[in-house]
Amino acid sequence: MAFVVAGLVLVGAIGLLNLLLLTAVIRRLRRQEEERGEALRSGPRPGEELPEFSAVALSGRSVSRAGLAGGPAVLVFLSTGCPACPAAVPRLVEYAAQAGLDRERTIVVITGAESEAGELIEPLAGVATVVTEPFPGELSRTFSVSGTPTTVIVGMDGRVAYAEAGTSPLIAPAAA
Repeated sequence: MAFVVAGLVLVGAIGLLNLLLLTAVIRRLRRQEEERGEALRSGPRPGEELPEFSAVALSGRSVSRAGLAGGPAVLVFLSTGCPACPAAVPRLVEYAAQAGLDRERTIVVITGAESEAGELIEPLAGVATVVTEPFPGELSRTFSVSGTPTTVIVGMDGRVAYAEAGTSPLIAPAAA
């Protein structure tokens, strides 16, 4: 009989220890989720003027700050080594259509080997002007990109209206 009581006490103690550990893990996961809910700071700060830049697109066309003057634009920074970047491409296509942006005002900068960028470039044909650069890229440094994908939306006034890393960029057109 003493063995049964000792066994029940041991099972109860193990159950209580399990409950305490589970509570600690849940608290930690909630805290991490709250911290993760904040957007990763990447790109120029909203309200800043678009930095001076120039590059040559895959099409041979020159892309610069001056070429984006006078209207809204979007710049998206992707990387060939980024597992989340392919998911950002359809959202960019959707955003460009909703915002009424043409190919010249939708710029995609892909960092990494051009030979590895095919899966990112193909869906953007006719939708965006694509620029590739080796890692670490000059445009990425100029725009203070700290993670990919990063979306930078430029308003009518040439100032940054939105800049954030992540696969779900702002979908409402930032034409102001």
